[in-house]
Amino acid sequence: MSMTMTYTLISARSTFRNTRFMIFTLALPLVMYLLFNGLYGNQQEGLSGISVSAYLMVSMAAYGGLGAAINAGARVAVERQTGWNRQLRLSALSPRSYISSKSAVALLVALPAVILVFLAGLLVGHVRMPIGLWLGAGLGVWIALIPFAVAGLVIGFVAGVDAVQPLTVLVYMGMSILGGLWFPVDQLSPFLRGVAKVLPSYWVGEVGHSVLGRQGIPGTGVLVLAAWTVGLGLFGALAYRRSGRKA
Repeated sequence: MSMTMTYTLISARSTFRNTRFMIFTLALPLVMYLLFNGLYGNQQEGLSGISVSAYLMVSMAAYGGLGAAINAGARVAVERQTGWNRQLRLSALSPRSYISSKSAVALLVALPAVILVFLAGLLVGHVRMPIGLWLGAGLGVWIALIPFAVAGLVIGFVAGVDAVQPLTVLVYMGMSILGGLWFPVDQLSPFLRGVAKVLPSYWVGEVGHSVLGRQGIPGTGVLVLAAWTVGLGLFGALAYRRSGRKA
Protein backbone atom coordinates (compact mmCIF):
# COMPACT_ATOMS: atom_id res chain seq x y z
CA MET A 1 0.00 0.00 0.00
CA SER A 2 1.41 3.41 -0.96
CA MET A 3 2.23 5.98 1.68
CA THR A 4 -0.44 8.30 0.28
CA MET A 5 -3.13 5.65 0.69
CA THR A 6 -1.87 4.73 4.16
CA TYR A 7 -1.93 8.35 5.30
CA THR A 8 -5.40 8.84 3.77
CA LEU A 9 -6.77 5.88 5.73
CA ILE A 10 -5.13 6.99 8.98
CA SER A 11 -6.40 10.54 8.57
CA ALA A 12 -9.92 9.36 7.65
CA ARG A 13 -10.09 7.05 10.66
CA SER A 14 -8.98 9.85 12.98
CA THR A 15 -11.61 12.23 11.57
CA PHE A 16 -14.48 9.72 11.72
CA ARG A 17 -13.57 8.89 15.33
CA ASN A 18 -14.23 12.50 16.32
CA THR A 19 -17.80 11.83 17.40
CA ARG A 20 -18.82 15.39 18.24
CA PHE A 21 -17.55 16.68 14.91
CA MET A 22 -19.37 13.98 12.96
CA ILE A 23 -22.66 14.39 14.88
CA PHE A 24 -22.70 18.15 14.31
CA THR A 25 -21.69 17.69 10.67
CA LEU A 26 -24.52 15.23 9.99
CA ALA A 27 -27.22 16.71 12.21
CA LEU A 28 -27.25 20.30 10.96
CA PRO A 29 -28.20 19.69 7.30
CA LEU A 30 -30.68 17.01 8.34
CA VAL A 31 -32.45 19.36 10.76
CA MET A 32 -32.43 22.11 8.16
CA TYR A 33 -33.99 19.81 5.57
CA LEU A 34 -36.71 18.64 7.97
CA LEU A 35 -37.44 22.26 8.90
CA PHE A 36 -37.64 23.58 5.33
CA ASN A 37 -39.50 20.53 4.08
CA GLY A 38 -42.06 20.95 6.88
CA LEU A 39 -42.56 24.59 5.89
CA TYR A 40 -42.54 24.34 2.11
CA GLY A 41 -42.52 20.66 1.12
CA ASN A 42 -46.28 20.48 0.59
CA GLN A 43 -46.34 23.26 -1.98
CA GLN A 44 -47.65 22.00 -5.30
CA GLU A 45 -45.61 24.30 -7.53
CA GLY A 46 -42.26 22.74 -8.38
CA LEU A 47 -38.89 24.39 -9.02
CA SER A 48 -36.55 23.67 -11.95
CA GLY A 49 -38.97 20.99 -13.15
CA ILE A 50 -38.90 19.03 -9.88
CA SER A 51 -40.99 18.97 -6.73
CA VAL A 52 -40.29 21.40 -3.90
CA SER A 53 -39.39 18.54 -1.58
CA ALA A 54 -36.84 17.14 -4.05
CA TYR A 55 -35.44 20.62 -4.70
CA LEU A 56 -34.97 21.20 -0.96
CA MET A 57 -33.43 17.74 -0.56
CA VAL A 58 -30.70 18.50 -3.09
CA SER A 59 -30.09 22.00 -1.69
CA MET A 60 -29.70 20.74 1.89
CA ALA A 61 -27.54 17.80 0.80
CA ALA A 62 -25.28 20.31 -0.96
CA TYR A 63 -25.34 22.55 2.13
CA GLY A 64 -24.45 19.63 4.43
CA GLY A 65 -21.76 18.27 2.15
CA LEU A 66 -20.26 21.73 1.75
CA GLY A 67 -20.02 22.20 5.51
CA ALA A 68 -18.57 18.74 6.09
CA ALA A 69 -15.92 19.14 3.39
CA ILE A 70 -14.77 22.60 4.39
CA ASN A 71 -14.74 21.85 8.13
CA ALA A 72 -12.80 18.60 7.65
CA GLY A 73 -10.13 20.42 5.66
CA ALA A 74 -9.86 23.26 8.13
CA ARG A 75 -8.88 20.79 10.86
CA VAL A 76 -5.37 21.10 9.40
CA ALA A 77 -4.97 24.18 11.60
CA VAL A 78 -5.21 21.96 14.69
CA GLU A 79 -2.53 19.63 13.30
CA ARG A 80 -0.28 22.61 12.67
CA GLN A 81 -0.68 23.76 16.26
CA THR A 82 0.07 20.34 17.76
CA GLY A 83 3.19 19.88 15.60
CA TRP A 84 1.78 16.90 13.69
CA ASN A 85 2.02 18.80 10.43
CA ARG A 86 5.72 19.51 11.08
CA GLN A 87 6.38 15.82 11.74
CA LEU A 88 4.76 14.88 8.45
CA ARG A 89 7.14 17.18 6.57
CA LEU A 90 10.02 15.06 7.85
CA SER A 91 8.48 11.93 6.33
CA ALA A 92 8.53 10.76 2.70
CA LEU A 93 5.00 12.09 2.17
CA SER A 94 5.18 14.69 -0.62
CA PRO A 95 3.19 17.98 -0.46
CA ARG A 96 1.07 16.81 -3.41
CA SER A 97 0.28 13.52 -1.63
CA TYR A 98 -0.53 15.37 1.58
CA ILE A 99 -2.99 17.75 -0.13
CA SER A 100 -4.53 14.89 -2.14
CA SER A 101 -4.98 12.78 0.99
CA LYS A 102 -6.56 15.58 2.99
CA SER A 103 -8.89 16.49 0.13
CA ALA A 104 -9.95 12.84 -0.20
CA VAL A 105 -10.69 12.65 3.52
CA ALA A 106 -12.78 15.83 3.34
CA LEU A 107 -14.83 14.31 0.52
CA LEU A 108 -15.28 11.08 2.47
CA VAL A 109 -16.59 13.06 5.44
CA ALA A 110 -19.01 14.90 3.15
CA LEU A 111 -20.49 11.70 1.71
CA PRO A 112 -22.55 10.65 4.80
CA ALA A 113 -24.06 14.15 4.98
CA VAL A 114 -25.29 13.86 1.38
CA ILE A 115 -26.60 10.32 1.87
CA LEU A 116 -28.40 11.13 5.12
CA VAL A 117 -30.31 14.07 3.62
CA PHE A 118 -31.24 11.97 0.59
CA LEU A 119 -32.56 9.27 2.93
CA ALA A 120 -34.62 11.92 4.72
CA GLY A 121 -35.95 13.01 1.34
CA LEU A 122 -37.02 9.45 0.61
CA LEU A 123 -38.48 8.59 4.01
CA VAL A 124 -39.81 11.95 5.23
CA GLY A 125 -40.12 14.08 2.12
CA HIS A 126 -41.65 11.21 0.10
CA VAL A 127 -39.43 12.00 -2.89
CA ARG A 128 -39.97 9.33 -5.54
CA MET A 129 -37.93 8.92 -8.72
CA PRO A 130 -35.93 6.29 -10.65
CA ILE A 131 -32.80 4.89 -9.02
CA GLY A 132 -30.68 6.40 -11.80
CA LEU A 133 -31.74 9.92 -10.80
CA TRP A 134 -31.02 9.22 -7.12
CA LEU A 135 -27.50 8.02 -7.96
CA GLY A 136 -26.87 10.72 -10.56
CA ALA A 137 -27.95 13.58 -8.31
CA GLY A 138 -26.13 12.21 -5.26
CA LEU A 139 -22.86 11.57 -7.09
CA GLY A 140 -23.14 14.89 -8.92
CA VAL A 141 -23.51 16.85 -5.69
CA TRP A 142 -20.73 14.88 -3.99
CA ILE A 143 -18.18 15.31 -6.81
CA ALA A 144 -19.06 18.99 -7.13
CA LEU A 145 -17.87 19.44 -3.53
CA ILE A 146 -14.20 19.03 -4.55
CA PRO A 147 -13.40 22.79 -4.49
CA PHE A 148 -14.72 22.99 -0.92
CA ALA A 149 -12.48 20.13 0.20
CA VAL A 150 -9.54 22.19 -1.11
CA ALA A 151 -10.97 25.43 0.34
CA GLY A 152 -10.96 23.88 3.81
CA LEU A 153 -7.26 23.06 3.45
CA VAL A 154 -6.48 26.61 2.37
CA ILE A 155 -8.23 27.94 5.47
CA GLY A 156 -6.36 25.44 7.62
CA PHE A 157 -3.02 26.59 6.17
CA VAL A 158 -3.57 30.36 6.38
CA ALA A 159 -5.54 30.70 9.63
CA GLY A 160 -4.47 30.07 13.20
CA VAL A 161 -6.46 27.84 15.53
CA ASP A 162 -8.26 30.83 17.06
CA ALA A 163 -9.30 32.20 13.67
CA VAL A 164 -10.03 29.02 11.74
CA GLN A 165 -13.51 28.39 13.16
CA PRO A 166 -14.98 31.87 12.57
CA LEU A 167 -13.36 32.03 9.12
CA THR A 168 -14.75 28.61 8.21
CA VAL A 169 -18.24 29.56 9.38
CA LEU A 170 -18.06 32.85 7.46
CA VAL A 171 -17.09 31.10 4.21
CA TYR A 172 -19.54 28.23 4.80
CA MET A 173 -22.56 30.38 5.56
CA GLY A 174 -21.71 33.09 3.04
CA MET A 175 -21.25 30.60 0.22
CA SER A 176 -24.41 28.70 1.18
CA ILE A 177 -26.66 31.77 1.29
CA LEU A 178 -25.22 33.56 -1.75
CA GLY A 179 -25.09 30.27 -3.65
CA GLY A 180 -28.84 29.78 -3.26
CA LEU A 181 -28.73 26.70 -1.05
CA TRP A 182 -31.12 28.19 1.52
CA PHE A 183 -33.48 29.73 -1.03
CA PRO A 184 -33.55 30.08 -4.83
CA VAL A 185 -31.23 32.76 -6.21
CA ASP A 186 -34.23 34.20 -8.10
CA GLN A 187 -35.19 35.83 -4.81
CA LEU A 188 -31.90 37.78 -4.72
CA SER A 189 -31.21 41.14 -6.37
CA PRO A 190 -29.91 41.08 -9.98
CA PHE A 191 -26.40 41.92 -8.75
CA LEU A 192 -26.36 39.07 -6.20
CA ARG A 193 -27.80 36.68 -8.79
CA GLY A 194 -24.76 37.47 -10.94
CA VAL A 195 -22.45 36.90 -7.97
CA ALA A 196 -24.14 33.58 -7.19
CA LYS A 197 -23.42 32.18 -10.64
CA VAL A 198 -19.67 32.53 -10.25
CA LEU A 199 -19.68 30.79 -6.86
CA PRO A 200 -19.02 27.03 -6.62
CA SER A 201 -21.79 26.67 -4.00
CA TYR A 202 -24.42 27.67 -6.56
CA TRP A 203 -23.22 25.02 -8.98
CA VAL A 204 -23.06 22.29 -6.34
CA GLY A 205 -26.81 22.67 -5.90
CA GLU A 206 -27.47 23.33 -9.55
CA VAL A 207 -25.74 20.12 -10.63
CA GLY A 208 -28.13 18.10 -8.46
CA HIS A 209 -31.19 20.11 -9.49
CA SER A 210 -30.33 19.75 -13.19
CA VAL A 211 -29.91 15.99 -12.90
CA LEU A 212 -33.29 15.66 -11.17
CA GLY A 213 -34.85 17.88 -13.82
CA ARG A 214 -33.37 15.56 -16.50
CA GLN A 215 -31.37 18.45 -17.95
CA GLY A 216 -27.95 16.80 -17.61
CA ILE A 217 -24.84 18.27 -16.02
CA PRO A 218 -24.53 22.01 -16.83
CA GLY A 219 -21.31 22.70 -18.76
CA THR A 220 -20.92 26.16 -17.25
CA GLY A 221 -21.09 24.62 -13.81
CA VAL A 222 -18.32 22.15 -14.65
CA LEU A 223 -16.09 25.00 -15.83
CA VAL A 224 -16.77 27.15 -12.76
CA LEU A 225 -16.14 24.25 -10.37
CA ALA A 226 -12.94 23.27 -12.21
CA ALA A 227 -11.67 26.87 -12.16
CA TRP A 228 -12.27 27.15 -8.40
CA THR A 229 -10.57 23.80 -7.80
CA VAL A 230 -7.47 24.73 -9.80
CA GLY A 231 -7.27 28.23 -8.31
CA LEU A 232 -7.70 27.03 -4.73
CA GLY A 233 -5.30 24.14 -5.35
CA LEU A 234 -2.55 26.50 -6.51
CA PHE A 235 -3.18 28.85 -3.60
CA GLY A 236 -3.24 25.89 -1.22
CA ALA A 237 0.14 24.67 -2.48
CA LEU A 238 1.64 28.11 -1.89
CA ALA A 239 0.06 28.31 1.57
CA TYR A 240 1.39 24.84 2.40
CA ARG A 241 4.96 25.85 1.51
CA ARG A 242 4.61 29.10 3.42
CA SER A 243 3.31 27.36 6.53
CA GLY A 244 6.30 24.96 6.25
CA ARG A 245 8.76 27.84 6.37
CA LYS A 246 7.09 29.06 9.56
CA ALA A 247 7.11 25.61 11.18
